[in-house]
Amino acid sequence: MQKDAVSGRLLLPNLYNARDLGNMPYGDGRKTASCRLIRSDALDHLTSSEAEELSRYPVKAVIDLRSEAEAEAHPDTIRDDPRFTYYNIPLLVINADDVGESFIQAVISSSLGDMYVWLFENAKDRIAKVLRTILKEYPGAVLFHCAHGKDRTGLIAAIFYLLMGVSYEEIIKNYAVSYEYVRELVAPLMAGTPDHVHHIYRSDASNMEKLLAHFDKAYEGNVEKYLLSCGLSSQELESLKQVLL
Repeated sequence: MQKDAVSGRLLLPNLYNARDLGNMPYGDGRKTASCRLIRSDALDHLTSSEAEELSRYPVKAVIDLRSEAEAEAHPDTIRDDPRFTYYNIPLLVINADDVGESFIQAVISSSLGDMYVWLFENAKDRIAKVLRTILKEYPGAVLFHCAHGKDRTGLIAAIFYLLMGVSYEEIIKNYAVSYEYVRELVAPLMAGTPDHVHHIYRSDASNMEKLLAHFDKAYEGNVEKYLLSCGLSSQELESLKQVLL
């Protein structure tokens, strides 16, 4: 499989925002390990040959962060593929595709950053379940995704990077580039909605900045303190660090 050496982007025609979490600088000049965790947009248009490439990467498990309604409406093509273990662990139980849904209307009126803070505090049990599932599959490579690979997926990626000690600057940059990759994917959605809705299809740096500001204020920038509040144990935290070492 072709991969951009700088961004870690997996160059598959039917994936727009698939990126390896490896090669991210942290600590004293070290970089996160590759071929362990992959973030992505939904796999509902993946071809059989692309699925084969993912399996050889080697992705062994897929965690779908979308709601049950989204996962049923646009099912991953690998869901019943014996080469992958598929999990559906919704971070949002509502249908994020429905811009008329009251929760999404509230996000439209505020910002994605406010939604990230809400998830950070109100989806702790589901976040813990995602992280424990990754531990369960380790050392197999795990791909986790939502619809466009920037919001729910971006939150899980940010938590891992915080755990590894990646700088806020790098986390924000890694988040913000998503819109560059998914621009073509979300263009029809933006074309069908008014201008004031368009921000939910982007990945403005201010959204991640808002989440990290909340993290600093509520948890003193201590990711262990946050993850312990999610119900994870100290031993689990140490094991999670091993995933990207």
